[in-house]
Amino acid sequence: MKTTLKTIALSLMIAMSTLAVAGEKTEKMISPELKVQISPLAGSKVAVTFNKLEGELVKVKIYDAYGALIYADKDVNSSKYAKAFDLSAYPAGKYSYSVSNDVYSVTKTVEKK
Repeated sequence: MKTTLKTIALSLMIAMSTLAVAGEKTEKMISPELKVQISPLAGSKVAVTFNKLEGELVKVKIYDAYGALIYADKDVNSSKYAKAFDLSAYPAGKYSYSVSNDVYSVTKTVEKK
């Protein structure tokens, strides 16, 4: 009787720990390629747009001509990202816009005059 109870208790513990571990390992959805558009607009503005999977983490970063990070953003909530960045407060020069997920990255340099 004791052996049977021990076996049942051990089986339950193994089953519960397996379920706990399985619940933690949710698979991340990652776009193999982001169709990123980085376009200069009027004035000192630049538009960054792309579509992604719902819940996918995508990072947007802007660097100045010296490689210093001046803006960073992470988006996980929506499936469409569209922002216009206004760099009128920054000096003229080249600015690099980088968009990346875990497997794909796009960088484009736009010159501000």
